[in-house]
Amino acid sequence: MIFNRPLVKWGLLGAVVFGLLAAGLFAVDDRLRKDVVEHGIRTRAVIISDHDNEIDHWFTVSYTVQGEQHSANLRSPWIMDKVREGQELTVYADRTNPDLIATEDGYATPVWTSAPGALAVLALLGVFVAVVEGGRSLRRARRADPRETP
Repeated sequence: MIFNRPLVKWGLLGAVVFGLLAAGLFAVDDRLRKDVVEHGIRTRAVIISDHDNEIDHWFTVSYTVQGEQHSANLRSPWIMDKVREGQELTVYADRTNPDLIATEDGYATPVWTSAPGALAVLALLGVFVAVVEGGRSLRRARRADPRETP
């Protein structure tokens, strides 16, 4: 049986665990982001730098809330649009913590904002491992006895 193979079991288990973590973290972060957008202070921000490396992508913005200058790193859980320095965007700052900002289109300051995308990739990797190992198991079984199908 295909599901008795250890790599198939671990691949599917990893897919379920990482998939649930991605969904849960996305739901929590999205609720927080929507709360900041609905109840926060609307202000204009200017992109002052774009950070794009192999693991994460974020951009730093500068904005003013209640007369105080702030800067923060905005991240997205999925693929980020290309931005240019000097570009303006509308952000919403939390009333009690102006360093916590969010946009209507999914960008937010918490570091974990980009985690659902990485966890979803790990879930897909688990599915890939399970499918590849399951396919290998089926081919081995057919070679062992070509008249019987597992």
